[in-house]
Amino acid sequence: MSRFRAISAVLLSCVAASVSSMAPAAEQTDTIAIAPNVYVRCQYRIAAIFPSPPMMRDITYTNGDLKVPARQFYVERGMDLFSVTVADFTNGPAIDDTIVENAVVPLRQRGEVRFQHPEDYTPGIPGRQLNIFEANGRQHRASVYMADHRLVITEANAAPGDFNALQFEQSILMLDANGRDLNNVANRQRYACEK
Repeated sequence: MSRFRAISAVLLSCVAASVSSMAPAAEQTDTIAIAPNVYVRCQYRIAAIFPSPPMMRDITYTNGDLKVPARQFYVERGMDLFSVTVADFTNGPAIDDTIVENAVVPLRQRGEVRFQHPEDYTPGIPGRQLNIFEANGRQHRASVYMADHRLVITEANAAPGDFNALQFEQSILMLDANGRDLNNVANRQRYACEK
């Protein structure tokens, strides 16, 4: 796990510990803003710092020959885009490195890949992190991870060096069914996902 992801996990866990008790029980199975711009989506087992409340849409995600349902959480601000796409591979493998690698192919095609790292979320959860510069001069930060039949694709497209894009990229957390960060090394904070 990258040093930045470890720092962001600690930051999110501190924020969650200080304010998670404020979330009403009725909201615990839906989107929860545990602090300004920190959103936990329990059903989809993700948490992230978005620059503003994310919208959502259902899409069909294509990976190789496979087409599966997906939910996308996103914020669009002018030309900037911050998104987390969670593709549902319930009828497929729990973890599949080929699916992860296939998901990275269209990201690489967006422009000049200046950084690419096979960065597992934690041991046993395969992933990739990419930093891409597009022909129009914009920076596209992306990551792809897979766990428990869910492929998670994060994308931040903004001007180079944009703070919100960096913060978003480094804040992504993957949660288990009980709301705990899947990174069993850096952060075992429980987020408000109890049923």
